[in-house]
Amino acid sequence: MKKKLSFSLLTLIAGFMLAIQFNLVNQPVVSDTRDMWELKNDLLKEQQAQVELIDGISKLEGKIASYETERNESKEELLRKTLTELKTEAGLTEIKGKGVIVSIQPIKEGILLGERIEYISPVLLIRLLNEMHRYGADDISIAGQRYITTSVIRDINGQPKMDGYPLTDYPVELQVMTDDPKKLKQRIEGSELMDDFFIDNFELQIKAPSRELTLPAYQNDVKVEHMMPFMDGGDS
Repeated sequence: MKKKLSFSLLTLIAGFMLAIQFNLVNQPVVSDTRDMWELKNDLLKEQQAQVELIDGISKLEGKIASYETERNESKEELLRKTLTELKTEAGLTEIKGKGVIVSIQPIKEGILLGERIEYISPVLLIRLLNEMHRYGADDISIAGQRYITTSVIRDINGQPKMDGYPLTDYPVELQVMTDDPKKLKQRIEGSELMDDFFIDNFELQIKAPSRELTLPAYQNDVKVEHMMPFMDGGDS
């Protein structure tokens, strides 16, 4: 009895499984039932997406070109800025800033006694310039003429001249640009230069004005020697 019941149950399950398999095999394949209008509409959407993509790429390429232009312009601006800085350092531009004014003039006692007024010694004047640079001077003008690294102070036909300009009218005024005018003034006043000028019958008067100093640009041609142009890309 139990064997018959088990056999019937297995037969029922097997039949059920065969029925399901038959149903799956004979189920029709679902085909694309969209009509022509829907297909055209979908194609139109794809084409629109492609146009938007191309437009986006074009905008990005425009931005890249703009960035390249800005970068090239920034290079040119950097070159102009560098050139201006080099001209300023070389003394070829007018500059303003704080500093001291040094006046060189014959001592009054000598004038009252009728002594002959000698010209300033170029050697003593050069020593003064060197000492001021050592004490923190940055830029200097002498008698309204800019003093630069290539300037020459020497005796020409018995007269002291700087780059050809005579230094014979008194007082000879030096405008000295520095970050610390007070310190520079104290250093000069406490140096032996005061005595050295006095021995030559000259006195130094130093003041630190509250107003800004204006130093003119160097007016002469700058002579550059022992230099050759650099050719980029040439043989090394």
